Amino acid sequence: MLTEPAPGCRVQVKDTPRGRPRVSVVILTHNEEINLADCLVSLSAFDDVHVLDSGSTDGTVPIACARGVPIYSHAFEGFGRQRNWAIDNIPTRYEWQFHLDADERMTPELTAELTAVMASDPPHGGYYVPSKFIFQGKWLRHAGQYPGYQVRCFHKQRVRFVDHGHGQRETTRHELGFLKNPILHHALSKGIDDWFIRHVKYARREAEHALDRARPAESGSLLDRLGRRRALKRIARRLPGRYFLRLSYMLLVQRALLDGWQGVTYAHMLATYEGMIDVYLRLLRHDGGGVPSAPEPRELSTPPRQE
Repeated sequence: MLTEPAPGCRVQVKDTPRGRPRVSVVILTHNEEINLADCLVSLSAFDDVHVLDSGSTDGTVPIACARGVPIYSHAFEGFGRQRNWAIDNIPTRYEWQFHLDADERMTPELTAELTAVMASDPPHGGYYVPSKFIFQGKWLRHAGQYPGYQVRCFHKQRVRFVDHGHGQRETTRHELGFLKNPILHHALSKGIDDWFIRHVKYARREAEHALDRARPAESGSLLDRLGRRRALKRIARRLPGRYFLRLSYMLLVQRALLDGWQGVTYAHMLATYEGMIDVYLRLLRHDGGGVPSAPEPRELSTPPRQE
């Protein structure tokens, strides 16, 4: 675990020009050599950028070092704990932080909005940020569940995070606001195989979370735009046939059909993910938690044969 920038990295210290967002950016990474350079390019207007890595074995660290970005290392235990570690251990220049994953991109519009919002010294604990899901070069307005709000911009003295399934939830005593401009999320930039491998792990975490009787009851109302997704998720856990329910909901209610073949494909992918959760729920209930975790996948020694 490092609480200082990685050895050998020459950190560039920038002055803060007027008219720039007074926000520190933290990028969470693990084997992100495919994504990190483009992510950093999208942050050229920010003068305080950090990378929090969780044991990359590819070119992630050299890419950050080559650009003078300080990189810190901490073993990944969950998104909530990783974000809290960043809050507690990374010496950011500003009290306000913006957290990005390496497959996400800042936009000029969001940069300008952050500049204006921070100039007013807001009393909020943080801000919900919308996200545009990009698949095969297309924005999935419907299948991507836009706006898909998450608290990504926050004051580090006013917000903490708790792990929740494979993601996290925020806790704060302060009001949370909403930003209008989205980040761009290229979730399948590493390919379809990587997506499915990650979601097998996510499915188990979601099933374990659903069966955890010690956790507090979830809140969420169908009448609230933020609580609706949580409420529907809570209801779906009690119903059979999660694959068909999710597919029908996405195609007919969320109108993924309007996103073309990309939307239909992604709807099937998310429905498959729900099916994985259902499988884990059945196995964990039957075996009392004795289902072994899958080993880390190994690369194929030969490329798959093209049919």
